[in-house]
Amino acid sequence: MEKLIEIGRVIKNKRLSLNLRMEDVARECQITRATLSSIENGTGNPSIVVVLKLFDVLGLSFDIEDESLSSRNRATRINLANDKKINRFVIMCIEQYAYSRNLSSQEAYEQMSRSGVIDDLTNDYEDLHGFSFEYLNDYIGAIVEGASA
Repeated sequence: MEKLIEIGRVIKNKRLSLNLRMEDVARECQITRATLSSIENGTGNPSIVVVLKLFDVLGLSFDIEDESLSSRNRATRINLANDKKINRFVIMCIEQYAYSRNLSSQEAYEQMSRSGVIDDLTNDYEDLHGFSFEYLNDYIGAIVEGASA
């Protein structure tokens, strides 16, 4: 019920700041003055329609924040940022491997994909992304050549 008290307080403070009489706001929202008084005091049990009308008449915004959604969105943003980093790393590895073996990027990608190196680079990004190009080329080459033998 704390939310009803908080909503009532917001409505009352806004009405007073606009210098509006209870009778005028109540009439505009098609409720009685007594109903508005009980809402403002946090003792009423208004419908959502009445609350939305009051907010509209008083120029208040009605924002709903769902913490589970915002934390999920934050997690999604973090995952997308991580995915971009991993994708850039994998692309860089493909390009470097292709260059070192005198292959086209497509040929390098196909070899690396068939041998499972793409999955390894993706799954082991945290361990591998700090290594030198030479090390990564040797690492990738060993796996690709081992898969084709």
